[in-house]
Amino acid sequence: MVAVRGLAALIAGAAAWIVVARWTPRIRVPSLDPPSPWVVPASIAVGALSALLAIGLLAVPAAALAIGLLVAAVPTAIDNARRRREREAIAETWPDFLALMSGRISAGATLPDAFIAAARRASGPLGTAAKPVEESVAFGDGFVPALLRLRTELDDPTSDRVLATLIFAQQSGGQRVGAVISSLGVSISEELRIRRAHSAALTEQRLTAAVALAAPWILLALTISTLSL
Repeated sequence: MVAVRGLAALIAGAAAWIVVARWTPRIRVPSLDPPSPWVVPASIAVGALSALLAIGLLAVPAAALAIGLLVAAVPTAIDNARRRREREAIAETWPDFLALMSGRISAGATLPDAFIAAARRASGPLGTAAKPVEESVAFGDGFVPALLRLRTELDDPTSDRVLATLIFAQQSGGQRVGAVISSLGVSISEELRIRRAHSAALTEQRLTAAVALAAPWILLALTISTLSL
C-alpha cells in the first residue's frame, strides 16, 4: 500500500511539474558530440549511490529509481555546462582577436599573417585552438584548410560566422578586407551584448523552473515520510 501511495505521489508530482513549468515532452535528435570520458562512470556511480540511499530512506523502489536517474544526469549537465562556458569564453575573445587582425591588416600584413599574429597574442581557449593554424600555414596545407578544421573543432555559431567570413575574405581578396574584419568585430561585439542581456533575462525563468522541478520531489519525500511513521 505504501508503494502504491508513493507511486501515486510520484505521478502527481510529475504532473504538477508539467503544469507549473509548462513543459511538454518532445523528440529531440541527440547530439553527436561524445561526452567526456569521466561522465559515464560518474553517472553510474552517483546514480546507483543515490538510488541506494533513497530506497533506504523512502523504502519505495519506484521513487528511488526515479531519484537515481535524476542524479545520474548531473555529471552530464556539469560536462555540458563546462563545454558551454568554453564556447562562451571563445566567443567573448573574438572581438579583441578581430581588432588585432584589423590593426595588422591596416599595417600592411596579409590575412594569414594577421591571423597568426592575433593568435600569438590571444589568451585562453581561442589562442590555444588557433595556434595550429600557424603550423598549417608554414608547413601544412595552407590557411583555408586550417580555418576549416578550426571551424569544425570549435563548433560554435559565433566562431563559425567569424571563420566563414575569414575564409571568404581569403578566397576573394580585395582592398576592403581590413574594413570587413573591423565591421565583423563590431558586429560580433553587439551580438555578444545582446546575448548577455538575453541570458540575464532568462535567469529568473530558470530559477523558477528549478524550484518547480524540486518542489514535487520535496513534497513526495515529506508525504512518504509521514506515511511511514
